[in-house]
Amino acid sequence: KFTLGMTVFMCLLGLPMITRGGIYVFQLMDFYAASGLSLLWCVFFQTIAICWVFGAKKFYLCIEEMIGYRVSMYWYVCWVFLAPAFMVFIFVFYFVRYSPITMGAYHYPAWGEVLGFAISLSSMLWVPGYAIYYLLSTKGSWSEVLRQGVTPVIKPRKEAVMAEEKARLTCQDVRDVEMNIEADLSDDSCDSYDSKRCLGEDL
Repeated sequence: KFTLGMTVFMCLLGLPMITRGGIYVFQLMDFYAASGLSLLWCVFFQTIAICWVFGAKKFYLCIEEMIGYRVSMYWYVCWVFLAPAFMVFIFVFYFVRYSPITMGAYHYPAWGEVLGFAISLSSMLWVPGYAIYYLLSTKGSWSEVLRQGVTPVIKPRKEAVMAEEKARLTCQDVRDVEMNIEADLSDDSCDSYDSKRCLGEDL
């Protein structure tokens, strides 16, 4: 029922875009919602949450565990420093160089810009809104609430823990076999060298 309701709702929202003036509605949605600052705002806080709250080192190790090898440290630097810095720069530059939306020679009225910013804020306000709600509704001092809020509470599934333990044991078994083979080869080399040396002395 929920999926059907959302499908019908989205269909109704898209109907104005197929009218004669639908391109103006589409341009408004595209400029302020799809490719505007709201998407950049959400991605910025996602990056901060993953790299600065969850931890970039943990994220780095998670990727290594998934793909089987360590990626370049360049990506680590991008996640922690470069990506947030570039997003802040683009966000500030957006407002510094902001110009009202146009469609060819058509200039949108003031209420159109207000509607566009309202569309952007409809997704942007949830981030600081929930943060304020969490600070006000959680018991404890401000420092305790803040510390609790930025502490990850992600718990791995039982299946994931079992799979990780099996993979670790398998890797350990492989290392043990490799070490035994290397030890045997080194012993054989020493025995061969000692035999040759003994034969040479006998000769």
